[in-house]
Amino acid sequence: MTCSLKIREINKLRGRALYIDKKECLYIARSYDIYRSDNGGSTWRLDCRLPSTGWKSWAARSRLAARLLRYYVAAFRVLDDGSRIAVAREGIFRAESGEQKMTLVFRLTRGSRPLNLAVDGHRVIFGEYGDGYGSSEVFVYVSEDYGRSFQVGYRFPRGDIRHVHNVLVDPYHNHYWVLVGDFGRQPGIGVLSKDMKYLDWICRGSQRCRAVGAVVEKDGLVYGTDSDRERNFILRMDRQSGRIEDLREVEGSSLYAARFGPVRLISTCVEPNPKCPSRECSLYASQNGTCWQRVSIHQKDRYHPTLFQFGTLVLPYASHESRRGMYSGQAVEGMDDHVALIDFHESEES
Repeated sequence: MTCSLKIREINKLRGRALYIDKKECLYIARSYDIYRSDNGGSTWRLDCRLPSTGWKSWAARSRLAARLLRYYVAAFRVLDDGSRIAVAREGIFRAESGEQKMTLVFRLTRGSRPLNLAVDGHRVIFGEYGDGYGSSEVFVYVSEDYGRSFQVGYRFPRGDIRHVHNVLVDPYHNHYWVLVGDFGRQPGIGVLSKDMKYLDWICRGSQRCRAVGAVVEKDGLVYGTDSDRERNFILRMDRQSGRIEDLREVEGSSLYAARFGPVRLISTCVEPNPKCPSRECSLYASQNGTCWQRVSIHQKDRYHPTLFQFGTLVLPYASHESRRGMYSGQAVEGMDDHVALIDFHESEES
């Protein structure tokens, strides 16, 4: 007798999945407007909005223009003091508790917008998504005042990495995980001390440690690789030894990972790759972090992947305890700019 997870789609609505808090409040984005649901997605209200004038107003009316110009909210979190913080094309935006209008608190002057935000109490942390081709250092930025201001917390030497993919808070140990890319000796996974003075590499210089999203476990990380030139896998990396174990091969690179209570989730995307020519992107689920099932499959739409984005299943940051959650589609047939509300249940199979 084996036990498998089954996914159930509850509802589908327009938007991009962003965040689920501890009380299971859902947050989604529609263009630069962020909506919140306190009742599992039955009703929604405007929570906050990023400024949108000029060409942004035009882009908001055209989905293809928004995809071409990368006009969307990439990451969003609610902090302990009730303030909200978001990542968009221009930089980092913030609103105080109770305010609807978000303001730009960190304007990007190098590279493009960061991929992710980490929140650790009053701290907000993100890594620079710069060019990193040897022309400059690459920074990890930190805010000590709930996202009101940012300073450089850690500096990667010139030419050491291309850019930072993610910074993850480790709830089990007193450090942060840092995931960087992309080629040759650049990709790596390291642990950064809380005072941001010391970084120790656990894995370095291989496409097997090129990752963007990861599930933090007590003994290490589980993640999907983010390679555009080699086959991709879901892997487990041991924190102490650095040993990497193959859990299963997947059809494409991975950008997102999340946890909905006991269910771990990793999604894949359709990215040009000579070793992985698939036009499918999928959602994988696991209850123990070791056995992974492919529970949802989608097709890339007909538009050019580089100009109009890779086909991707977007997972929100989540900190709740139930098996319910959501994901959204980007550049996929029937799901582009739509959110699926889902839950999981166990099914006994003989």
